[in-house]
Amino acid sequence: MAIAQNPVKDSSKTVQGNGTIVINTTTLCQKVDGFMGPTPLEIRIRKDTIIDVIALPNEETPRYFYDASKILKKWIGLTPKKGLELEVDAVTGATFSSVALIENMRAGLKRALED
Repeated sequence: MAIAQNPVKDSSKTVQGNGTIVINTTTLCQKVDGFMGPTPLEIRIRKDTIIDVIALPNEETPRYFYDASKILKKWIGLTPKKGLELEVDAVTGATFSSVALIENMRAGLKRALED
């Protein structure tokens, strides 16, 4: 007798009641590390426009991570597709954190375009 398996719930993409899509890169980017470890993001998209990007808790050095996280505002106002095309340079002095944030954004935007 076969036992039905419950489908795996994907917590990386949820849709709120107001239609806002929320992408959480925690599980998408488990192996994407900044200087001190993972740097997950929450990306909020409404009406095909990135409206907010929130850095989730991480172990990065606050001073350097603050500098690196300034790049996140470059995606605000873009569509996910345009966001994937955006070329963003790492912040000098916070290179590892910057590169990790850029990789998290790309993975999150790819996830947003799925389904």
